[in-house]
Amino acid sequence: MANTTAANIVVGEAVVRVGTSNLTMTGTDFDALRHVGYTQGGVEISWQPDMVDIEVDQFGDAAKVIQSKVKVMVKTTMAEGTLENLAVAWSYNSTIANSDSASSDIVNTLDGANTTTFKFGGQSVYPFEKAIQIEGNAPNSTASTTYTRKFRTKRAISMESSTISMKRAEATVFAVSFRVLPASDDTGYEYGKIIDQKPA
Repeated sequence: MANTTAANIVVGEAVVRVGTSNLTMTGTDFDALRHVGYTQGGVEISWQPDMVDIEVDQFGDAAKVIQSKVKVMVKTTMAEGTLENLAVAWSYNSTIANSDSASSDIVNTLDGANTTTFKFGGQSVYPFEKAIQIEGNAPNSTASTTYTRKFRTKRAISMESSTISMKRAEATVFAVSFRVLPASDDTGYEYGKIIDQKPA
C-alpha cells in the first residue's frame, strides 16, 4: 500500500515526571523531575479548541469559523499511592521537607520518628503550578531500538476532583487532570514542546 509506514505507528507506555514549575527550565531540568511511578490507563494529552461560528444572513450558516479559545489538558492515573502523588493530585506542594514550615505540605518526622505527614489545610486562591514531562516511544522504535517522544510543559495545575480510597481488593490510585497554562515568554511554544528523537 502506497504512502504507508508501519514504523510510524506508536505504541507503548509513558514515564510521567512532575515537579515545581520554573519558567527558566532546561531539558536537563525536565529530565530531573520526580518520576511518579506506575500509571494506569496510559496518559492523554488533549488539545481542546473552542470554535465560534460567524453566521451571516445570506447563508443561514457560518461564513467563517474562528477559534475563540483553547484548552490543553493532561490526564493520567497514578498507580503508586505515595503522599507525593496525592499532593500532586490535590494541588499541594509535593516536595518532602525535613522541617516544618508554612510552605511545606509533606514533612518527615513531624508526627514522630519514621513518619512522613501530609498536611492538607486551607488553600490559597492560587493553585500550585507544576512542570510536567511525559516520555514515551517515538516513531521508528523497535524491540531492539527505542526512540523517545517527550512532551514538556512548564505550567500546569491540577484541575479536577481526585479521591483517595482504601479497598480490600483494589489498589489505591490517584486520577489527575492537569490544565496546561501558557508560558508567555516562550514565544511560539507557550504551551510546551513535543520532541521526537529520530534515527541519525
